[in-house]
Amino acid sequence: KEITKCLEFKSKHEEIDLVSLEEFYKEAPPDISKAEVTMGDPHQQTLARLDWELEQRKRLAEKYRECLSNKEKILKEIEVKKEYLSSLQPRLNSIMQASLPVQEYLFMPFDQAHKQYETARHLPPPLYVLFVQATAYGQACAHMKSSQPPRQDKTLSVAIEGSVDEAKALFKPPEDSQDDESDSDAEEEQTTKRRRPTLGVQLDDKRKEMLKRHPLSVMLDLKCKDDSVLHLTFYYLMNLNIMTVKAKVTTATELITPISAG
Repeated sequence: KEITKCLEFKSKHEEIDLVSLEEFYKEAPPDISKAEVTMGDPHQQTLARLDWELEQRKRLAEKYRECLSNKEKILKEIEVKKEYLSSLQPRLNSIMQASLPVQEYLFMPFDQAHKQYETARHLPPPLYVLFVQATAYGQACAHMKSSQPPRQDKTLSVAIEGSVDEAKALFKPPEDSQDDESDSDAEEEQTTKRRRPTLGVQLDDKRKEMLKRHPLSVMLDLKCKDDSVLHLTFYYLMNLNIMTVKAKVTTATELITPISAG
């Protein structure tokens, strides 16, 4: 019985997935592999392979601890940078707020220009090019008339009008679902059965869709020598991919009349 127990005994090391013999003799150092002894002795060979497995696990454990230590350092650095960046924006805002009187005194409204350029990011390409070139032209003209730093020409003002939120919504993908589509199809069928639009209404709807404007527009105000102001409002028709302009003239008399009446 004892002999049978010994023959049937299963050691824990049999469950360990050791490296192959070829890899063991290739990578293990001579003081562990002991090729002259282990080559002809399976027992010594197994012991040597277990020693090499233990040595590898010790090295990996040490490397794992080093990686954890480096990870902690990196996380701390990230937290420090996050705190710095989170405190940077309020500081910049306070600096910009404190510099407003200086900007007004020097006629250099950097804060207002920054907001305008933030809004300009949502303009369609044709209007964006117009805005940038008109602004640059106004600054160039002002620089030619004055030896002081560049500022906006008083005879030309450039502004962006419209809803930025609506412009942002144009680039958001529609949230469609099969249920919503089936419901809308059913409602559309019922609406069609109840009321069929006339040909004139359909043409009018198509015309409105074709002439649909971008939510943002660019407005140029040109002050003439007789103090009258030419207002040019540029629109972008999205479906036709063209730009249109609406002109309006305000005479000097019209500008003075409200002031006199007040």
